[in-house]
Amino acid sequence: MTDANSTGATERRREVEAWGVTYERFALEHTQARLVSKLGIKTVLELPAHGAKAMPSIYSTGFGLAGAQVTLANGHRAYEKCWKELGIGDRVEFVDVPSLRQTALPDAQWDLVWDFAYLPLEENPQDLVREMMRLSKRYVGFFSVNAGNVGFGWHRFLHKHNDIPWVHGDVQWNKRTNVARLLESAGMRVVAKGFTDTPMWPDALGFRDMRLHREGITFDSVDWESPYIDNRRDNDFAAWIKAVYAWERIPMITPIKSLYSHINFVIAEKPSGSR
Repeated sequence: MTDANSTGATERRREVEAWGVTYERFALEHTQARLVSKLGIKTVLELPAHGAKAMPSIYSTGFGLAGAQVTLANGHRAYEKCWKELGIGDRVEFVDVPSLRQTALPDAQWDLVWDFAYLPLEENPQDLVREMMRLSKRYVGFFSVNAGNVGFGWHRFLHKHNDIPWVHGDVQWNKRTNVARLLESAGMRVVAKGFTDTPMWPDALGFRDMRLHREGITFDSVDWESPYIDNRRDNDFAAWIKAVYAWERIPMITPIKSLYSHINFVIAEKPSGSR
């Protein structure tokens, strides 16, 4: 048997996140900071701490940078180094769970239990929500790729045209209204919903996605590098990122905002008697 340090061992491929992902992480960080302030969030559980064809286990760094203590379920410990680079290594903990719907974690331990882009992949969304409610003191949230974006339909077309199976899950959960109904059906009250990562260009056109599919690249099959981590560590974001974010923050009616928003989110609160 050849070990990883032996001569001739196969090295894992390195994949650098695209510039659009850098902007996404910048916008997500600021949205998370506003949620911490608005909702008084002090503890966060990300369930699961995967990635969406990008570096896993850093989607909650915005919560950590805003002062929250973060727990990552089924995350990738190799990327704990990123939290340390940002000076928040003491605000993250990794835990492994046997099942996302039966985590065996203690009741009501976190102010917010959330995930990024996982809900459409979940076979039993109602069971997942129930488990997230059990783990949460107050809030449950979902961030998803926004089906209302003009690029979403084109992405689906490319999958069909290239005869590549659609592996991104049930598209009904890419719609903010359906996610809100799911949470409300569990007895929760929606307290925040909106959009983030809303630049001028369309999302999910699928050309990068087609390449990653053809090359067999997923969030956990390569070693990721994230320019966002370097930029945030050095507080050195390009002027264009700041300019696009200033444009993103301009108020806009929901039907129009949805056309160019890449990510939508819904946060709901548990009934007070269930805490």
